[in-house]
Amino acid sequence: MKKRILLLCAALCLLLSGCGGGLLEREWSSVTPHSAGYWENGDKDTLRADSYQDAVNAILMLIANHAERGVVRCYFGSDAEYAELAAEACNEVQQETDLGAYLLDYITYAGTDERGFYELSLSFGYRRTAEEQESIINATSTEAIPDLLRAAAAEGADRLVVRVSYLSTDRAGVEQMVRDVQEEKDGGRDAGMLAAPWQVSFYPDTDEPGIVEILLK
Repeated sequence: MKKRILLLCAALCLLLSGCGGGLLEREWSSVTPHSAGYWENGDKDTLRADSYQDAVNAILMLIANHAERGVVRCYFGSDAEYAELAAEACNEVQQETDLGAYLLDYITYAGTDERGFYELSLSFGYRRTAEEQESIINATSTEAIPDLLRAAAAEGADRLVVRVSYLSTDRAGVEQMVRDVQEEKDGGRDAGMLAAPWQVSFYPDTDEPGIVEILLK
């Protein structure tokens, strides 16, 4: 079940530091008492999902908190569908969302049939630390990248990670922005002393990534 995702709920944006609430353009349901933003019975590691999209949103809310584990109670689907939907939701988060693609090594899960709902118990393996997650800068568009990159280079940073609301250019355009800033920075150096090109990575690795990572060293 492939979905184009527009914007994650505002509550998720507030969980990340940076200069804005930028996220990959994808479809996200808004936070209501009946959406994935509802913490079941006040339990801060258990969320309620009334639809497949709620389940995806709930998993993303858990990783936005850098949770090692969490529970999603699913009030949709049939007994025959639960295992398939759970696998699909986990795969979508890790492979098709910017935050999942950037942060996660893996998701493991187990499901239990309960009276009136299906309880999905999840565990997360991260390849980024909580501190690296907090260092992500949110921006409304890729136009912010050159100025952010100049500031990062001036501060001697090893990397810059920017999460954008939308791409104002394609991936090649972003890579050109990075080359331009590096050439500007290295302009006074002799040809034999030029630094290695800064490395640019996109998450997810698609034509519409939501996170751009630039390694300066």
